[in-house]
Amino acid sequence: MDRLLLALVLCVAAASFVRAEDDATTIAARVQARYDETTDLSADFSQEMRIQAGSQVLRSKGRMYFQRPGRMRWEYESPEPQTIVADGKHLWIHQPEDEQVLRAPLEQAFQSQTPVSFLFGVARIGRDFDPKLLPESEEGGLRIELHPKAEEGGALGLLILEVDADTYDLRAATVRDPLGNVTTEVRLIDAKRNEGVDADLFHFERPPGTDLIEAPG
Repeated sequence: MDRLLLALVLCVAAASFVRAEDDATTIAARVQARYDETTDLSADFSQEMRIQAGSQVLRSKGRMYFQRPGRMRWEYESPEPQTIVADGKHLWIHQPEDEQVLRAPLEQAFQSQTPVSFLFGVARIGRDFDPKLLPESEEGGLRIELHPKAEEGGALGLLILEVDADTYDLRAATVRDPLGNVTTEVRLIDAKRNEGVDADLFHFERPPGTDLIEAPG
C-alpha cells in the first residue's frame, strides 16, 4: 500500500509539473493572440527604473500610444519632458532640456532577440522566447517571464509580462538587464484598445534649434 500510495503521489506530482509547463505555453500563446488582435492602444503609464547600485528608484509618468505595425509614441511628463517615437523605420528620442534629438534605425534598436522586441511586434513569443509562469500579481494578473532563446551567455536580459486574467490584455511589462543591475517596470493605466489612434502621432519632425545625433551603425 505504501508503494502504491507513493506511486500515486509521484504521478500526481509529475502531472502537475506537466500542466504547469503547459500553462506557461498556453498563456503565452493567448497573450500573443491578443496582441495580434490589437491594432492600436493608448494609455497613461507609470514607470519605475530600479538601479541596484545605490538602490536608486527613478519614477516617471506620461502618456503612450501604439499602432501596428511597430509604431509607438511615449510622452514623458515628469520628472522632465521627453518624447520617444517609433515611426516604423526610425526611433526618435527628443530631450527638450538638452535641445537634442537622437535618431536610430528601428531594426537596429529592436532586434527580435531583445526583450522589448515583443512590444514592437518584431518578436514572437513561441518562436523567440522560452516562457515561464510566475505567481500572480497582487492585483490578480497573470505573469509570464520570457527568456530570449537566442541568448549568448545571458547577454540579452529578460522580459516579464503581466496580463489580465480574463482578457489577456497587457497590464505591465518589466525589462531586466542581463546582470540584474537595472530593472524597468512600465504599468499601463486606463488603457483603450482598438478605439483608433491618430497616425500623425507617429510622425516626428525635429524641432527647430535642436541638434540631431545619429546613433552609430
